[in-house]
This record gives sequence, C-alpha cells and structure tokens, in this order.
Amino acid sequence: MKAEDKNPLQRVRIAVLGNVNVGKSALTVRYLTRRYIGEYRSKTDLLYRQTISLDSGMLDVEIVDVSAETDNEFPIEQIQWADSCLIVYSITDRESFKYATRALGNLKSLQNGPSAYLIANKADLDHLREVSESEGASLAASHHIGFCEVSVADNTPSLYKAFERLLNDSKGRPVKQQRKFSVSKMIGTLIGTNDTKATAQTSGTMVPCCKGELHKTRVLKRRQGFIATASL
Repeated sequence: MKAEDKNPLQRVRIAVLGNVNVGKSALTVRYLTRRYIGEYRSKTDLLYRQTISLDSGMLDVEIVDVSAETDNEFPIEQIQWADSCLIVYSITDRESFKYATRALGNLKSLQNGPSAYLIANKADLDHLREVSESEGASLAASHHIGFCEVSVADNTPSLYKAFERLLNDSKGRPVKQQRKFSVSKMIGTLIGTNDTKATAQTSGTMVPCCKGELHKTRVLKRRQGFIATASL
C-alpha cells in the first residue's frame, strides 16, 4: 500500500451562509484563488474543493457556498454536513444582518452544531453603511465566535485569517462518519495563485450541488459528516 494511502489528508468542510447579494461567492473565490470575480447571484449551491496548505499542515477542504434564494431560510442539510460555518452579511444591508442574526440563533439551537465565524463584507462602502461595526462585534460576542469586517473587493487580509481560523479549529474536531450526497458534473476549475507569500493552494474544482438530492435525506438525530462525490 502506498504511503499516501496510509495517511490521507484530513478533510474539512465549511458552509458559507448569508442573505442574497452579500458577496458569499466573491468571498469564497477570493480566498481560494486570490482573485476578485465580482458579486453575482446563483440559485444553486456551489461546492468548491481545494487542497490547502496551512502552517499546521495540508488539508483537503470542501466549501459549500449556500444559495439564499430558497424557501428554506435555514439550510439544515448543509449545516449538518459542515464542520464549520462562515456567516456573512453586508454592512450596507440591514436585512442581511438580521438574516445573520437568525442564522446564528438557529445554529445555537443545534446539538453538537458546527463552529462558526461572523464576517461583515463591503467595508469599502462605509458611506453606505447601515450596520455599525460595534453591532457586528456585539452579535459575535453574544455567540462567543470570531468577527471581522472585510472588503472582498479590496482583498482585506483578515478574510484569509477568518477561513484559516475555521480550518484550524475544525482540525481538532472528531473525525466524522462518511455520508454521501450527489452533485452534478463539474463546471469549472479553480485557478491557483502565484503569490508565494499567500497560503498555498493546489488545483481545485467547483461543482453545482443538486439541492433536490441534498434535501431528500431526513434531518439526522445526531450530526454526522459525509463526503461529497461528483456523479460525473
């Protein structure tokens, strides 16, 4: 047996939640590629896979960018799939802050739920601010989680620290049992960065999740993990 088969990389899964137009997709792709793609809406959950190099070692990372354009405001299946959740709101949108507040409340109600981190995006648009930094900090403090304001457009360094904190925290969680859900064919390949000072990434992929398949399973009595496989 090959050495790499004996010591597979640990897999960590992150769910990125937030209301529409807060920049979840732009935030996720910025972290993975160091590139800004602008903000766009998608009615489909997108699953990103990447091998990430941290100071503590290599990880297989899967990030699901959860579409907010759904009748089910709290995506329980994606939450139970994840080791950690990144909750995103826009400082220019009070409703997105209310969405984040409800999401954190729902997370708190789960037994053995995933860890979380709160990010306020669009800090470059301070002149359009509707949510103060102190409100975001207070919300995070009430749930005993990390918080930062970022500008994905300006490539704020703290957004990388937020992801990496979640990844490092998740490494210490118990290894999950495996459970599968289906995703459709691959639609794109993520481009790695040439910035040697940045956290290193190898080649990765992006696939759209089949939400119908994901939501067919009943809510588990106990939180269980599962691996995502592409049904090519």
